Amino acid sequence: MIHHPNPAAWIPPVIHFIESNLPVLDRKGEEWDHMFTTAYQFGCDALIALGQAEDTGRGARPLTHPCLPDSLPRWDDICVTMLSLAHQCGLLSYRLPDGCESPEATAWWGRRAGVVLPQPNIRTAHRLGPAWAAPEVVPVLHALGLVESGQWTAASESVLWRKEPQEWDLDITADPRFRQALDRTANDMPADIRHELDRLVTITEADVTEGLIRRAAHKDELRAEYGASRVICLPLTRDSVREGLILLRIHDLDWLFFSNWRWPDGWLPPLERKRAMEIWHDSLAIRMRRAVVAQLYPDRPEFAG
Repeated sequence: MIHHPNPAAWIPPVIHFIESNLPVLDRKGEEWDHMFTTAYQFGCDALIALGQAEDTGRGARPLTHPCLPDSLPRWDDICVTMLSLAHQCGLLSYRLPDGCESPEATAWWGRRAGVVLPQPNIRTAHRLGPAWAAPEVVPVLHALGLVESGQWTAASESVLWRKEPQEWDLDITADPRFRQALDRTANDMPADIRHELDRLVTITEADVTEGLIRRAAHKDELRAEYGASRVICLPLTRDSVREGLILLRIHDLDWLFFSNWRWPDGWLPPLERKRAMEIWHDSLAIRMRRAVVAQLYPDRPEFAG
């Protein structure tokens, strides 16, 4: 069993790091602006969940009298937030096995060819690859229990599965523990979750008809507002509406797992769901959703993609 660090050890450095690295809305720095960017949204949400700020709609505003809540957000969600924000700010770089940066990362950061980068200061361990962390990031990773003695800890493995850095070429679904978790997730499912899962993977003819009517009405509204000659839409058919509904249902299926499922806990009980942060783009949850749907509904492969 993995023992998570005492919150008293990680809360102060995490709060300080997030506050120091979120974009500010103005020069006074009185509000943080998440800029509708995932990592910044996670950071604002974390400050709110930790009782340090209030939601502003497009970011967060520091509270005059911050106070930690009685029920803290989940440690693993805070870890994902920290990793996401550090990577977004260029303070954390996942590296290839040889320690180099991937061509995709080089292009993303707009680096010149041949630029010399600092060597990884986090070594490969627990099937996780090397990485480089800026000096201000390393102590926070230590406090969270993700790094120790210059390498990833056992506790960090499941957290980084949720990030799944492409540089490491992880094969999560081939791990025996993933198969065990899949069986537990599929066979030990709360009734409310199974009911919602059944609903989402079932598209009836009535659903298609309703969608067809709704999309036709929306098209008419657009043409009335902007002019028929300025609104070009593909022909509406039952097949095209069904394809659109499948994409929407897959999105909702992902959110069912983002909100209610965590490794290694499985399906979260109601009180634990309240502690879970809204962490989307969760690679591990998406892979589990695909596997569960494929196992429970083999006749509906369109929802397992």
